[in-house]
Amino acid sequence: MTLQTLLSRVVPEGRIDTDRLLELLTTGRPLLGLPRLPVRTLRFGVQILVDLGAGMELFAEDQEMIITKIRAIAGTHATSVLHFGDSPLHRIGPGAGWTWRPYRPPAPGTRVVVLSNFANHIPDRPAPPALRDEWRQLCELLRRGGCRPVALVPLPASRRPHWVTALMPALCWDRTGPAGPTHPALP
Repeated sequence: MTLQTLLSRVVPEGRIDTDRLLELLTTGRPLLGLPRLPVRTLRFGVQILVDLGAGMELFAEDQEMIITKIRAIAGTHATSVLHFGDSPLHRIGPGAGWTWRPYRPPAPGTRVVVLSNFANHIPDRPAPPALRDEWRQLCELLRRGGCRPVALVPLPASRRPHWVTALMPALCWDRTGPAGPTHPALP
């Protein structure tokens, strides 16, 4: 259930919100549309950004397991998978590294799931500031494009870079899948 919630998006397209409708009718103003209750949907699709950089080799099977689960939930037709090394901003792609190109955000509304350790594979050695800046730029690019990123990280919160959770919601994954929100505003 956590993964489905993580992948979905809330939209005001449910049943008519009769309480809000009555409230609007009492104002005497013309209705411009019917107020609707919020519902979760997966129709906008999912883009998975898979880190193949240093320290992620140990998690290749886990990444494939998560990709398989996401495809089962969102549908293969609505899921795209792109690979990168350490930062997806400049070089990323679905195939071999020599085919990778600069990153372009997906269609507005697409959930972007990042599977990465954010170059935090060596204890007590933080990621270089340039890498943090690239992730910040990527998150800004996604948000401007109407997408909300979320990270699935193979590290417990105590070992995760703090700057990651400042940029996007982050959850730790284990062999059974993602568990335990570590961001107060998990979408």
